[in-house]
Amino acid sequence: MKLNLDDLHLFVLTVQHGGISAAAKQHSLQRSKVSRRLQELEKALGCQLLIRTTRQIELTENGRLLYQQVNQQLTEVVQAAKLLSNQQKSLQGVLRVAVPAALITSNMFAQLLESYLEQFPDVLLEVLHCQESIDLKRENVDIQILPNGVEVQNEDYVQQTLLRFPSSLVASDEYLQSHPHINQLSDLAKHTLMVSRYNQASLPDNLTLRLCSDDLRLIQHMATTAKGVALLPAILVKDALKSGELSQVLVNEPLPEIKLTLIYPSKQFLPEKTRALITLLRDSFSESKIN
Repeated sequence: MKLNLDDLHLFVLTVQHGGISAAAKQHSLQRSKVSRRLQELEKALGCQLLIRTTRQIELTENGRLLYQQVNQQLTEVVQAAKLLSNQQKSLQGVLRVAVPAALITSNMFAQLLESYLEQFPDVLLEVLHCQESIDLKRENVDIQILPNGVEVQNEDYVQQTLLRFPSSLVASDEYLQSHPHINQLSDLAKHTLMVSRYNQASLPDNLTLRLCSDDLRLIQHMATTAKGVALLPAILVKDALKSGELSQVLVNEPLPEIKLTLIYPSKQFLPEKTRALITLLRDSFSESKIN
């Protein structure tokens, strides 16, 4: 016996509305379709469920028994389906985002989160500190942002490049005045060099690294306090360069970029709260916003 749940649902609706025509009208269906599906249900069950008259319907004994057994369960299933549908469309609930430490400490990311929370006050935002790729579905995480060089666990996940961030070599004036001049990349061999693990591999092998950290703010602090030369994303040190806290060296030297990748499980069945943050990330981490 092969039953169709949609046919069972139509049967319950017909009983609840007191007739085939009323049920069809209430749910914007064709009367002939509802009648045909009820006949298919009776055929599948091998018994008559309804006695059809010109103005109304009556339940047979088998029809009454079936209605008593399935009415509450089917109603609960429909309510659950509506609840899930509304949850997907609503801008509320928990949204979990995994980002590396370098991004957590950036003013730009903080401002983005502030904007999101102001626009969607009913969303609880959970920001997780993750340096490596995670299985988003297993960890129940909605979005992850990763820099280049980190392998994504699941290649089936959606991956979108947000932006390539150019890098700058910076140091404080106090440090530069008390150490040998830097005129070319090889001169860095005479200096204390501080980098993140995302850009260290792009530098010449003969350079000696004194500090390597995922915390870009730590590297910037060390550079500001005259501890050495730092390789950092240009956007991160923009204000420090403007204020004179740091100075740029080797301005014309091509330096590595840090690429941010946005990762989420699927474009299908994307909750609106997730879609809203993805849109905000794309809008915020754009060339026009960075420059």
